[in-house]
Amino acid sequence: MQPLLDLRSLWLLLLSLFLLLFEVARAGRPVVSCPAACLCASNILSCSKQQLPNIPHSLPSYTAHLDLSHNNLSRLRAEWTPTPLTHLHSLLLSHNHLNFISSEAFSPVPNLRYLDLSSNQLRTLDEFLFSELQALEVLLLYNNHIVAVDRYAFDEMAQLQKLYLSQNQISRFPLELVKEGAKLPKLTLLDLSSNKLKDLPLTDLQKLPAWIKNGLYLHNNPLQCNCELYQLFSHWQYRQLSSVMDFQEDLYCMRSKKLHNVFNLSFLNCSEYKESAWEAHLGDTLTIKTLFLPLVYTRLANLRASGLN
Repeated sequence: MQPLLDLRSLWLLLLSLFLLLFEVARAGRPVVSCPAACLCASNILSCSKQQLPNIPHSLPSYTAHLDLSHNNLSRLRAEWTPTPLTHLHSLLLSHNHLNFISSEAFSPVPNLRYLDLSSNQLRTLDEFLFSELQALEVLLLYNNHIVAVDRYAFDEMAQLQKLYLSQNQISRFPLELVKEGAKLPKLTLLDLSSNKLKDLPLTDLQKLPAWIKNGLYLHNNPLQCNCELYQLFSHWQYRQLSSVMDFQEDLYCMRSKKLHNVFNLSFLNCSEYKESAWEAHLGDTLTIKTLFLPLVYTRLANLRASGLN
């Protein structure tokens, strides 16, 4: 009698397991085990520092955070994940050997908000490379070998807020990213420090709103020394903009193959430009006061009238 009971218990156990697997599959969440090279905690996958030459296949579709940093990845192809990762919001690929990214590589991750591609071997950013990432907010590309940035590389990225391009070899200032009516309307930080920039569109930069200039980092570039450059950064200094105040010692320019601090160009006799920068600062201050003083007087008048009543 005992063997019959054991057999019945085994069948009940198998039936329960089958029903459980059926319900999970029906809910649209296929049963995928954690890849052997990764550590998994709920919807977080850490596959870092595993010397991986390729991205593990069969990643769980519910993955929200994927860390593939510090590996040996060299190419990010269109088919790097056969399963669309629509829940993925953070993808870390820093400290690899990436030198190629397919223009369709980000199609499976349309809801990505944070992408780290820093410390790789990327040389160019081709047109429409990131156009599939319409929800992306932060993009890290620093410490690569980027020489050229296509004018359309960041099209369709209306949600992008922070773009880090420092420690590359960029020689053209990407004005299309920051000018009025630009393609990145929410951009508040653009880090172009430690590149190969020599010339800046000074007139266009002067016209930028303060909230963009505050997050436009240009230090550690071999800029050409002239009084117009001095005037631009002196004005930003008077305005106490973070992009200048945080890196005053690292803002320099080149003259006769020598480096000079931007705020110490006595050999150019830029005194009148300094006065112009100060006048511009006063003009901004006076404009603000002119706008707000009538409002203050109006409120005082209303308070007095209320008191009399």
